[in-house]
Amino acid sequence: MLVIVKDGEPVHVRSKTKVLKLGDDTSNDSIATFLQAVKTFAHENGVEAFAIKARAKTGQMAGGGITFKMEAIIQLSGVDVTLVNPVALSKFSKKNVAGIPSTINGVDQNAYLSAVFDLNRRKLL
Repeated sequence: MLVIVKDGEPVHVRSKTKVLKLGDDTSNDSIATFLQAVKTFAHENGVEAFAIKARAKTGQMAGGGITFKMEAIIQLSGVDVTLVNPVALSKFSKKNVAGIPSTINGVDQNAYLSAVFDLNRRKLL
């Protein structure tokens, strides 16, 4: 999900890259390949920061070990990463007067909101 600021407003930008996948999470080669894919994506798209919705570490809605590993690899990419608190994101989404563009699929709405939340936090909007 790419979101840029244009004329002080968030704009969703379609990217050629839809998904970055981590193959075998126990393979050093797969880890290195995923890290390089993140770095390449960031470079090719001029990404200055990643915003990721934080997930519970325990309990019914806890994230899996592999997804936490992916977050850590993204944090090692050299690009700034913000883990957005789900409660703060929920409150923000209720105040987000611009809404979510029709170009955003339901499954990608949290990614878009996380990006806009972080842009707002950085006072870029």
